[in-house]
Amino acid sequence: MDKRIVRTRLAVFNALFDLATEKEIDKITVVELCERAGINKSTFYLHYRSINDCFQKCFDLFTEKMLEFSKDIVYEDMGTAPEKTIATILDATEKNMVYVERFRDSVMYDSAIRTVKEAFVNEILKKNNIDPTVNYHEAAKVTFLVGGCADMIMRFSPNFNRAEIEKIMVDVIKRK
Repeated sequence: MDKRIVRTRLAVFNALFDLATEKEIDKITVVELCERAGINKSTFYLHYRSINDCFQKCFDLFTEKMLEFSKDIVYEDMGTAPEKTIATILDATEKNMVYVERFRDSVMYDSAIRTVKEAFVNEILKKNNIDPTVNYHEAAKVTFLVGGCADMIMRFSPNFNRAEIEKIMVDVIKRK
């Protein structure tokens, strides 16, 4: 992808999440978003149809970046080596911390975090051929692990203690 496109999309992403810390998405105008991103309206409309389209694409980008790591999670490791699974989830979060913090501070956080966690869980279940309607126990374990890690990270970011979170989550999974 052209570096200018990447730069523009990143500027829009950052501007949108900055504005979303100040007001509801439906109150953000294209003009103020463009001003904040340092682009003109015609550039905005080359990439997006509307503010809602822009939000959806930014949210999809955030979700996609987090889901990249779900392919590395093997269900069997959750019971035998939960440290590996937890490390993968924490790696995803740390690698995307700038996005996580912007997302956490935005007004859309409460409504969207559930969607991100569900997508992460669904990707792990799909990758591991786990049907949640048949394998309820396995689906619950994945949901607990992803949700627990995500909630702890979000609660304590940006200064979360990775070693402490890993220990707590491993102890809970191993029932210590």
